[in-house]
Amino acid sequence: GKLLYARGFRHDALQQMTQLGTRNPKARLLGTRWATEASSELLIPKVAEAQFEAVKDEMPNAEAAWFYHASYLDQLMKEQLASRGSTQAAEAARLARRTQPNAGVSPFDLKKLVAFTLRGYLQALRRGTKRIHFIMNRVLQLAWDCCELDWQKQEAISEIDSQSKTMEPWMWYVVLPQLISRVHNKDTRQLFSQLIVTVLTSYPDHTFWHMMQLLKSTNRETRGLGMEIIGMARKADKSPRLHSAMHQFYVVIEDLNSLATSNPPDGQPVMSLQRAFPRLLAAANGRTSWRVLVPLQQQMTALIPRMRTAQERASDKPNPFPEGIYADRCADQVEVFRTKERPKKLTFIGSNGRNYTFLCKVERRGDLRKDSRMMMFGGMVNQLLQQSSEAQRRNLHLVTFNVVIMQENCGLIEWVAGTKGMRHVIDELWKRMCRGPQQAVREIKEIFDRSKDLFETFTRQILPRHPPVLHRWFAQSADPSGWLAKRMTFSRSQALWCMLGYIVGLGDRHGENILLDVESGRMVHVDFDCLFGKGMQLERPENVPFRLTQNCVAALGVTGIEGVFRKSCELCMDLLREKNNKQTLLSVLQVYIADPLIEWTGRPHQKDAQHDKDVGIQQARLTIGDVEKKLNGMVNVGRVVRLDARREAESVLTPAERGKGLLGRDRGVGLSVAGQVDELLQAAMCKRNLSEMYVGDVQEE
Repeated sequence: GKLLYARGFRHDALQQMTQLGTRNPKARLLGTRWATEASSELLIPKVAEAQFEAVKDEMPNAEAAWFYHASYLDQLMKEQLASRGSTQAAEAARLARRTQPNAGVSPFDLKKLVAFTLRGYLQALRRGTKRIHFIMNRVLQLAWDCCELDWQKQEAISEIDSQSKTMEPWMWYVVLPQLISRVHNKDTRQLFSQLIVTVLTSYPDHTFWHMMQLLKSTNRETRGLGMEIIGMARKADKSPRLHSAMHQFYVVIEDLNSLATSNPPDGQPVMSLQRAFPRLLAAANGRTSWRVLVPLQQQMTALIPRMRTAQERASDKPNPFPEGIYADRCADQVEVFRTKERPKKLTFIGSNGRNYTFLCKVERRGDLRKDSRMMMFGGMVNQLLQQSSEAQRRNLHLVTFNVVIMQENCGLIEWVAGTKGMRHVIDELWKRMCRGPQQAVREIKEIFDRSKDLFETFTRQILPRHPPVLHRWFAQSADPSGWLAKRMTFSRSQALWCMLGYIVGLGDRHGENILLDVESGRMVHVDFDCLFGKGMQLERPENVPFRLTQNCVAALGVTGIEGVFRKSCELCMDLLREKNNKQTLLSVLQVYIADPLIEWTGRPHQKDAQHDKDVGIQQARLTIGDVEKKLNGMVNVGRVVRLDARREAESVLTPAERGKGLLGRDRGVGLSVAGQVDELLQAAMCKRNLSEMYVGDVQEE
């Protein structure tokens, strides 16, 4: 049946599942899913509901039965919401119907439909954790949508409250940042505060790092909410353990905040903690006043157990956090960088005797919360990659790092050891080849300012004076096998970041925001302030889908974008576009984009708070719609107009469209994975597109 369905013989597949379903509940579930996804005429909601209930009766402990039933109810709810006349809801439902076009009449009223949908999702989670990211984020999004629309919000909140009483605390830890960001909402405040308290009393060492953005906020109301949650936690857990942990974290965070904002004299490359922040050296001074968990990405991520049987679910009490590494002091010497914000390179001395380095910094222009969310999203993508045998065979994974938010503009960033900025690598190679000094950015800008044709200037004056050199970096390997392994790792990691960066609209990818692992060649990205197409709103719009300049292409080897790189791009895009993975990605991104504390898209804030809130909701829906179109291959970013045989083809966008912050047109139909990847690669390498970007990147071309 599955083979027939995959080959397009859906009617025959459904007939086979109908025959098997009389004696096999798994076949009945599969047939019901296919029928509801195909058309409402094949299975009206009343019959579909009866089929799902029958399967659940026969397989009461099957996660899939509860999940797909809840997904079906969720779709019915979207359809009914669309009928209420909301333009945004109608657009969301229209997009959803492309994958699940079931528009029948629901056998429930909306009041019951909300409760049944939430109950189904959370009951599925109690029976298995395979879809935990999708379920938890979708549940929160449903609750927030009900509150934003002032519609059935009490029913939604009551159902989550009821189901949460029988759930494990680590399940809510998975979405703890989302709970914290939404605790300001008056409708969800009581419920979410109680959920945070449950997590805090269960895992205080991990949760306090997340709580600091509330407790140390510059906003009085936010600090008050944090203290209110701490008070609730003290009442729930009166043991001295919680009070002691809270006091120790306060000591550390207060000094780390002060360290980040301190401004040592210019020219001072190193500062001593002994003089300015002796409490951070407490153990070294003979008195232990604090002991905190080292906030490494690996330690701050919950290990999600895979519960497969009823016996495992009933008897096993999983530990999402194995024995951790703690620190009771920092190294005395702190390196101070010369950049404007003067970030500090701080080292924690771990309980295992190892040193763990972090960057303690203030980000006055950006928002470190975006970096934190992007790294969490990257961690979820890594989990999807681990489920793919092809991705595992190619060792495809993102290098992620932890970002601890200590205040709105202050944070602690895990140091990625053994890396070097791409710009510094290119500069070193350029000097080693004795090509003379590169043109300064100011000189290049003057050339472009005088130019009447940016494309001609770029191709005839700039590129010939800046030939690619990055491919020579791999020649520093000790032997040919090392050279090959390093280049293959570079090619595959670059392909992964290109595809993922395009989907989330990642911009500002200059040479200092791209790092290279010196040993393996793996590409690492940092600084995620420019997301969801924000780069198109810059003074010089970034009208390429991702960074693929001549240096990046030369580093791929003699085959260029063909071979390893293209195949890896297609594999990554195929994985991201896979139906279940796409649902998970969209559910997580929707929660992130709708975060009221983070401005993602560069939209102007209004003086009218309610108007700003409405604009934010609308913008979030449009943004998630754009992401979904990309995952369906519907966005045209290719070149469509060729001027003549001697000149490069024009980009698909006109200057007016670029000024509106657009990056591609909706073609209405989706390309295949191979077709989409080819179009993206051609658009990224288009010299006309590159000639119109920020001139500072020319040095790295």
